[in-house]
Amino acid sequence: MGKQGKEQASKAASLGVRHPLLIYRNLGRRYRPPALLLIVLGLFAQLPNKVAELQNEWVAPEALAKVGGVLILAGVGFWLFATLAERRAYVQCRPDVLVVRSPFRRTLLSYRRIQQVRAVPLSDLFNRDEVKGLGKVLLSPLWGMMAVEVRMKSWPTSPKWLRRWHGRYLFTPKGESWVFIVPNYSLLVRDLEEALQRKKHADRRESSGYLDPIARLERRR
Repeated sequence: MGKQGKEQASKAASLGVRHPLLIYRNLGRRYRPPALLLIVLGLFAQLPNKVAELQNEWVAPEALAKVGGVLILAGVGFWLFATLAERRAYVQCRPDVLVVRSPFRRTLLSYRRIQQVRAVPLSDLFNRDEVKGLGKVLLSPLWGMMAVEVRMKSWPTSPKWLRRWHGRYLFTPKGESWVFIVPNYSLLVRDLEEALQRKKHADRRESSGYLDPIARLERRR
């Protein structure tokens, strides 16, 4: 690995591990088959415009090609969404804030807003009998997993809007906590607890007026 690659790896490590949100991974995987089907149908719809033997008197090849173009665009859109859902949805403990990232929205949470972090079985947070529709499809592969519940003291914005932006299954049913379902729940709990401890120590130093040696030198300058 070159010097630049080592610097990038060091920077990524300092920012913290990105824990993929499995809810969105399942959502992305659900959208991939329809996306592929639409693209294939769109390509087939282009054939009569290229191959005379496939033309018929009921539908003009030009009109069919236009429909095929729309199908291809729709399929590509679904495919891009699936890719973003799988790769761009994560939670990350940065030194200063907790980052919650969904495909099209990012929310920054101060560690001072967090009241409690705990690992809990997913089935204890959601009632299987009450989960319907798309939620049932997304949660079914995850019922046996542990989730990380992050109870909040306060919210950076309206919880109602956060649920709209990030999806209802990133929150407990009553909306008092975040719910993060990630591949390694114990690592996320550890990252959060360490970040909370660092923030507490920093707050104590500020309140006591303590400055570390480096900060003292900078102040003298």
